Amino acid sequence: MNPLDDPTTYAVDSHDMLGQLDGLRERFDQAVAGALALELPFPADAVDDVVIAGMGSSGDVGSMIVGAFWERLRKPVHVVRGYGLPGWVGERSLVIGATYSGETEETLTCVADAVDRTCPVIGISTGGKMTGFYRPAGVPVFEPPTAPHPRAAGVQMLAAVLVLLQRMGVLEHLDRDIDEARGRLEAIGAELGRYVPRAENPAKQVAASLNGALPLIWGAQMTAPLADHWRGQIEAAAKVPVMSGEFPDHNHRDLPAVAGYGELNHRPHLVILRDPRQHRQVQRRFDAARHVFEPAVAGVTSIQAEGVTDLARLLDLAILGDAVALYLACARGVDPADPGEIATLQDELATTGYGRSQRPPTMP
Repeated sequence: MNPLDDPTTYAVDSHDMLGQLDGLRERFDQAVAGALALELPFPADAVDDVVIAGMGSSGDVGSMIVGAFWERLRKPVHVVRGYGLPGWVGERSLVIGATYSGETEETLTCVADAVDRTCPVIGISTGGKMTGFYRPAGVPVFEPPTAPHPRAAGVQMLAAVLVLLQRMGVLEHLDRDIDEARGRLEAIGAELGRYVPRAENPAKQVAASLNGALPLIWGAQMTAPLADHWRGQIEAAAKVPVMSGEFPDHNHRDLPAVAGYGELNHRPHLVILRDPRQHRQVQRRFDAARHVFEPAVAGVTSIQAEGVTDLARLLDLAILGDAVALYLACARGVDPADPGEIATLQDELATTGYGRSQRPPTMP
């Protein structure tokens, strides 16, 4: 029996993260309904631009929405994945702080900065300081449906941000996207679930091809932030390093490195994330670069997003990447919920205390 078809392989999944592939549509529907019902103390015409602040998979939500809906955005949207807001953010800038735990230091710093600047602010969180401090202070906070782990909450976090952007006039005409997404999410569990054999399960097939290799993920336009999402999910769950590249920029600086791939202990396996709406020159560049890389890599997997609407295609590839990461972790005998060295870093930060870096000396 193939290891990914052996039920005992999944004993390492301590939080049953693979079980989250079931019920995706229900959690999506709950998030859509909840974000629509959230009482907001400011109207859409009070917002000129938007900042989405988030880290890790919560930050991915903002980047993926901007990538998928780039041509449909009616107001500027900027994603911040760090401490503090850009200088242009002001009282007509909506700041959405997305932190599943409600305790993400960088995101809370952005929210505090936004409050100081009297920006309209919305939080998306299940608890922590976001609900315990900022909600009583007047910040509306949407609590998404819970998940066993923050990295398993992507669908509900994404649905909430999308609906809030629609309410603020940033996106329009999402009904068709939402309807098709609901159907796609319903089908995904039947296609990618752990009881679907490898021969019929695309996520198991991709995970098997990446096991023992160095994953290399390419994306462009809508799939560029998806390639980064795949990288983050695989690194966090399976505890293996991953490389990603964004086309066409990749062609202008990364191509010379192909000569060094043969020197690596593990040869890369290339995954190309395609979308039918990508520019024809991007498609040509994917094909041409693949021919250059093929002799240097262990294998190539090309994946086309399925769906008619932007949201359906986005979710199709995002959830496939989530499932690939989980299957690869289990195939390696690794608990996908184990924080690994993230916990070590957090312990180090907690014991060394908080302090600002010394300011550089004043120039004469």
